Amino acid sequence: MEMHSPQSLYAVHGISIGRRPRSRPHWTTFLAAILSKLTASLKAELRVRRAIAELAGMDDRMLRDIGISRSEIDSAVRRPPQPDPWALHRRSPQTEN
Repeated sequence: MEMHSPQSLYAVHGISIGRRPRSRPHWTTFLAAILSKLTASLKAELRVRRAIAELAGMDDRMLRDIGISRSEIDSAVRRPPQPDPWALHRRSPQTEN
């Protein structure tokens, strides 16, 4: 049996041998993505717990000043931030000539 190089296969038979593209990333890429997401989730949970502990350390008057009650601490910290409804109505601090 005669062995051909990729160049001779094309020259003699018109066959092109190229590298096949990978259909999916290597398993280490998946592992790195999972570990990255896990790390980000853990850091976010630690930030939430620190914020809850800080608010729980405040007295009721201070909580009332920021607009929450003691029973709302957990949900206030965990809910997504709401957009400011008055942001469009405020004027920018530009000086007028």
